[in-house]
Amino acid sequence: MRYLTFLVLVVSTSLNAGAIHKWVDENGSVHYGDAPPVKTKSESVHVLSAPSNPGKALPRLTAPDGTQQAAGQPEVSKEQASEICEAARNDLNVIKSSSRVRIKQADGTYRYLSEEEIASRKSDSEAEVARYCK
Repeated sequence: MRYLTFLVLVVSTSLNAGAIHKWVDENGSVHYGDAPPVKTKSESVHVLSAPSNPGKALPRLTAPDGTQQAAGQPEVSKEQASEICEAARNDLNVIKSSSRVRIKQADGTYRYLSEEEIASRKSDSEAEVARYCK
């Protein structure tokens, strides 16, 4: 009985993981979905993994040279400090767990950060954690 239950569980899980298909309708519009129309020719599409930073810009209060907030700028509220702290910690987790970090650019394309950019971003995030995670 246990074997049968396990078998049903494994088969149903694998059936649920369907492919993504791409097809063009009679008007020339491209469509994507998990179940293409019956009478239309479609092709299977390989879906890449999600980016390590899916386009949400991190709030940065450090200057490009790595120094802290510029003189004359007001201090942040507790809520803002909490958001900055969480974002900086998430950024550090991504940097520490990934050998390559991919970001979404303003034009919607993706690119990988260089080792220098990763090191700079890591030090900025560590500075923000030290400053805002109290």
